[in-house]
Formats: sequence, structure tokens, C-alpha cells
Amino acid sequence: MNSLSVPMFSDRSEALWPLQVGLEIVSESGELVVPRRELVVSDGQHTIFSEVVATPKGTHAFELELVARHHAGDAIELEYDLLVRQARFQGLTWTGYLLHRLSLAPRPKLGPNAVAAARADIVETREPANQPAHRQTLTVDGDRYEIRLYAASLRG
Repeated sequence: MNSLSVPMFSDRSEALWPLQVGLEIVSESGELVVPRRELVVSDGQHTIFSEVVATPKGTHAFELELVARHHAGDAIELEYDLLVRQARFQGLTWTGYLLHRLSLAPRPKLGPNAVAAARADIVETREPANQPAHRQTLTVDGDRYEIRLYAASLRG
């Protein structure tokens, strides 16, 4: 049976209209650390964005689980869980660091991962597709990042 209704009390995630969601990470200086990654998803579909950023001290790993849903009118609800882990380079001498930066030595080994930040929220947005629907700022190991979420309905 074809219907234009979506059940209110069941866990069906079939969407009448898909959503386009995206993630972008920008440093405090305005440098685009992770360019916008976009996906087309069904209403209510769980999506995970996973990015690793190399820093002079080691790595920062960003994992964002996102669920986007249509709301009344043209609003979109974004439910997200953000987890950031950091891994520093193990003991590194100045000589070893300099040789690594000049590409004359192998990359230093990373130490264990540690949770650096965790955020979760549910927000409603009506921003245009080319504007961030939500921004989250956080500091990891002295580096400040802005996480930008994008969302747009693909209704005709």
C-alpha cells in the first residue's frame, strides 16, 4: 500500500523525503581542517562521520553519530553524539621530530588513545543548505576546533 503518512509509534525509518547532512571541521585560525563531507540519508537514519586529523603533537580523531529528522514546516532536528580522542606521539627528541618534519625519518609512533571531549545534543534548525545548521566549539590538547553540521531537506 502506498501512503503519504509516516507511522508515529513504530520504528520505521522509511522517509518520504531524504535529507542531505554534512560535517565540516575548522580550526580557530579559520583553516579548513576537514572539508565538508556530505551524505544523503533517510529521515531517522543513523549516520557516522569519522575523521582523523594529524597534528604536530599526534592525532585527533573525531567521531560524530548523527540522526536527522524532518520536523513541522521546514525545520530539521539533529540529534548527535560527538566523541573526540587524542593520541600523542610517544617520546620524541628534537632531532627525531626535525628529521620527521623534513621527511628524512619515519613517522613517530603514537601513544594510547585518550578521550579528549564528548558532546551530545538535540537541536532544531531552519538554516539554508549552504549555512551551518549547528556549530559546536571545543578544545583538544590546546587546539580549538569548530564542528559545523549541515542539514537540508531534499523535498521537491
